[in-house]
Amino acid sequence: MIRILQAAYAVIALGLSAAALAQGYPVKPVKVIVPVPAGGYYDAVARIVSQKLGERLAQAFVIENRVGAGSLTGTAYVATMPGDGYTLLVNGTGGMSIFPSLYGSAKMPYDTLRDFAPVALLSGVPNIVVVPASLEVKSIADLVALAKARPGELPYASNGNGTTQHLAAETFAVATGTKFTHIPFNGSAPAVTSLLGGQTKLHFGVATDVIQQIRAGKLRALAVATEKRMSVLPEVPTLAEAGVPGIEIEIWCGMFAPRATPPDVVARLNAETNRVLQMADVRERIAPGGIGDTKSGSPEQFAQFIRTELVKWAKAVKDSGAKVE
Repeated sequence: MIRILQAAYAVIALGLSAAALAQGYPVKPVKVIVPVPAGGYYDAVARIVSQKLGERLAQAFVIENRVGAGSLTGTAYVATMPGDGYTLLVNGTGGMSIFPSLYGSAKMPYDTLRDFAPVALLSGVPNIVVVPASLEVKSIADLVALAKARPGELPYASNGNGTTQHLAAETFAVATGTKFTHIPFNGSAPAVTSLLGGQTKLHFGVATDVIQQIRAGKLRALAVATEKRMSVLPEVPTLAEAGVPGIEIEIWCGMFAPRATPPDVVARLNAETNRVLQMADVRERIAPGGIGDTKSGSPEQFAQFIRTELVKWAKAVKDSGAKVE
């Protein structure tokens, strides 16, 4: 009986200490790891959300771009950190749902489901098929014709091996019977720069990363990888309308903590993050003019979303035959 009471008291004490930790959290600056270079979509979302969280919780949320191996380096680093709520990760589609299938468990330095506690789904934005304005193509049909006339000669840019840009282009090549040369970059900014400079000729760009260059006339949008046309680009057809159905890609990013992070701390971060994402100025900064959208929901809903994404992208990797170069 004494042992039973001692065990019960220990459980109660543990619950109280976890609740107390969450109530007082954070008591020092929080490090937010972004595993890709500054200037891209994930980085922008992380900075906007972190700034607001810092204001709400009266502690600095400090961004650290820990770059390498297409986001593997920074993500693996967070997986090894203590689960105390003071090291967080902002990552998304590629690193958390594509890489496990593309690399295989033997080569992955972390396991998405085992090593992380999902905190909150932050945002989603579609991909746009873009080419340099100087390229002699005006439509998807033109692009396919040029690629078939010059098989393997047209280089396409991606944000890194295993990213959605990589996988989307490989899926597109299979669907259209074409062949391109993959040029992986370490993030969105250098990939878009290569396109603007003419070093690469095709990119499945995240809308927020390429929209200004489209509007400036430096990039030409051939199609959007969405079910319906985008309101900000009403004249640009969907890939299905352009004759290539079945390629619909929304890039998402979310916040994660190391798996051992107390549930009460995760719950508090989730609640505060959801409040931040509902702020009008945050919504407009993350998805200006309706280019994308902000998300919300519980950690459990985010976890289920990730499980669905893992299945979806595993099929895409298999069907496309995409490989890490």
